[in-house]
Amino acid sequence: MKTWLVRCLLGGLALSTPALAQDEDDPYAYPDEEPARTNEQDDYEERRRKNVDQTDDFREAAEQEGEDGDFKTLSRLDDPNLGVAIEFISGALLLDSSRGETFDTRLGLGVRATWEYGRILDSEPLREALWADLRWTYGSVSDGTNFISGDTRLHYFTIAPAYELKLGKSDFGFFAQAGGGVAYQATSITVDADVTKVNGLKPLLQYGVGFRGRPRIGSGNLRLAFRVEALGFRRGYMNDFFLGGSLGTAF
Repeated sequence: MKTWLVRCLLGGLALSTPALAQDEDDPYAYPDEEPARTNEQDDYEERRRKNVDQTDDFREAAEQEGEDGDFKTLSRLDDPNLGVAIEFISGALLLDSSRGETFDTRLGLGVRATWEYGRILDSEPLREALWADLRWTYGSVSDGTNFISGDTRLHYFTIAPAYELKLGKSDFGFFAQAGGGVAYQATSITVDADVTKVNGLKPLLQYGVGFRGRPRIGSGNLRLAFRVEALGFRRGYMNDFFLGGSLGTAF
């Protein structure tokens, strides 16, 4: 009986399949152990962090929506310029002649300050299209003989808004301008050794067209401002004209 039982046990052991550890089974990861990071995982975390930052930017912009549901423009951040320029003026000043001739052509000089007030409207099409000049232009004319002569000095003070038609997205464009101010005229009449001075103010209307440019200088906010223009000055019943240009800086 014992011999039969021993034989049965040995036969069962011989026929049983051995239990072997599988190579493809992953080792058990204990809670205190952290898996080693790879370069692919680092790249994935970097991309995920960038996406989160971009999402935050869009969320912040969405919180700044206007009353109509439109996003507020970020043009002030795209172009942080103040929209202010200072230019020196030079050209030909054609003065309406009091002697019945067409014009007395003289040198015209001056200076002007330009402010792009369209920037306060938060409208991208009008941002650089609307601007205004505060301008001073000077010219003089003298004529006569050794016995009697006259010397006239003219000062034009004007404020003139303008609308500029930009050439695409460039820094150049054509403009039309109209404004007003005053003309100060100082005249000295000399007869022999006697001098008589006559001064006066007249209302002034300024109008004209031209071409304007504001190319950037370097990588900063400084720009080169220049202009070529044809302007008219209406003072009383007389019409004077200015043909010239200006050069300066914008920031």
